[in-house]
Amino acid sequence: MPEHECAELLSPAVNNVLETMFFSETFGPGEPDDSPSLEARVAFSGEKSGSVAVRISLASARCLAASFLGESEDLLEDAQIAQVVCELANMLCGSIVTQIESRGCFDLGAPQLLPDPAQSEIAGAELRQSFSVEHGTLTVSLTFF
Repeated sequence: MPEHECAELLSPAVNNVLETMFFSETFGPGEPDDSPSLEARVAFSGEKSGSVAVRISLASARCLAASFLGESEDLLEDAQIAQVVCELANMLCGSIVTQIESRGCFDLGAPQLLPDPAQSEIAGAELRQSFSVEHGTLTVSLTFF
């Protein structure tokens, strides 16, 4: 799949996953900011190999986690929010990868929460898009190895 077609997969994947699993939506393109954030990555291998990474502002992650878990934001623990960010990365990776090669087989790795989003791989990603979401920004990147 050509790179421009891959880039067109990110936005629909984000919109679909947020709508169906988090009862949320994007508010259009966004700009990454320096607010506290969480970042998770999922590696994939198959006919094409690479990774999908998700960076989300902490306030947005808390809001999405509350929606996903059906809990009040006040009751969420940091570990729960981190797990939901990992699951968001997993869902987005699955959605994006199945569109890249719909007939190919892929193996998805376990989602990993990255310890320091400031030192992330998102900046060097081949494809990257940021979206305005409730309380902040969500950035998704796709990197091929």
